[in-house]
Amino acid sequence: MDYDAIARDYDRFNGGFDYADYLDHILPHLSLPDNPLALDCGCGTGSLILELTRRGFDCSGVDASPEMLDVAHEKLSDAGLSPHLMCQSLPEIDLYGAYHAVFSSMDTVNHLLDKRDVKRFFRRLYNFTEPGGYFIFDLKQKSLFSDATQVAEDDGSCLILRRAFDGTYACQTLTVFRREGEVYTRTDEEIWERWYDPADLRREICAAGFRPCRTLSYHGRTIIIVRRTEA
Repeated sequence: MDYDAIARDYDRFNGGFDYADYLDHILPHLSLPDNPLALDCGCGTGSLILELTRRGFDCSGVDASPEMLDVAHEKLSDAGLSPHLMCQSLPEIDLYGAYHAVFSSMDTVNHLLDKRDVKRFFRRLYNFTEPGGYFIFDLKQKSLFSDATQVAEDDGSCLILRRAFDGTYACQTLTVFRREGEVYTRTDEEIWERWYDPADLRREICAAGFRPCRTLSYHGRTIIIVRRTEA
């Protein structure tokens, strides 16, 4: 999986995801100190970090795509922010501190195709979550993995998405036509995701040392909130 090629197009073609509404569903279930430290795992172009900062969080972000982080840096700098952004693979995440709230949104975990990588991510993340802190992640529900072809247009540019799902793995082929003056450039990218049973991953996250708090349903996603036990 590599979002580098489509990083500059991601925001305008992500379906207008409402991060403010997303957090409105989650934050009432968390008990956090003033000015909490937050980490966004798979932060992409920084949209969730931007919304968290507006709500008083001191944020850092991790993503495996340098191009997505470049877009995030530009977006957040334009907003007068300077969060710490790190280019790391989530199964190998290695940080210098711990956080009161760790987020992994927009089905980031579904992009980890090997279950061993999910287990490794959960185990390593435990070390960077404050005692009593939260880990919040979401998973695509199976209905969002169905075979489909979608077309979206914006300001003369066009995205064509074709998705094939075999019951476990989904291959999404993205074709972007960018309008540049009187000509179009074409970019093709193939992105894979894996469907996970939420109950299965709840067991894995508990095995990593977290305890379950709440499970929510949100627009075709299952949001799982867990907490590291107090020291």
